[in-house]
Amino acid sequence: MIVTRPFSPTDIPFITKIVKKSLGETYPPSLYLTVHNLWREGFLVVQDDGDIVGFVATVPSGPKVARVLMLAILQEKRKRSLGRTLMDELCSSCLAKGFDTVILEVRKSNKDAIAFYERQGFSLYGEIREFYTNGEGAYKMMKVLQT
Repeated sequence: MIVTRPFSPTDIPFITKIVKKSLGETYPPSLYLTVHNLWREGFLVVQDDGDIVGFVATVPSGPKVARVLMLAILQEKRKRSLGRTLMDELCSSCLAKGFDTVILEVRKSNKDAIAFYERQGFSLYGEIREFYTNGEGAYKMMKVLQT
């Protein structure tokens, strides 16, 4: 059974594992707590039969703008609409908070993620050189929410 729920600090070990496996990054636990404290409704996890298999971490980035910092689904759980489910929940939370725009960055080489975000209604609006820890650049993407 698929369940989407708010992140809890007890989820940190699972989120850390997903970030390492899916994004190839390692962040200190304090990052997840900071994101959680900035906007609890913007940090969501998705569970499959009780196991956390993905998440989206989002923060306010302006008066009416939310910024997705990370979205990750375990490789073996992809292609099951879990990312779409998280993004739908996130967009509902954004509208409830009064946000009208969602922005994010995505690795230039991550064609699957770019295609996923485009299917969710995001469009490219810029790029950032050497954005990631390995020096890779990122595309900036944006979605204007419909009220």
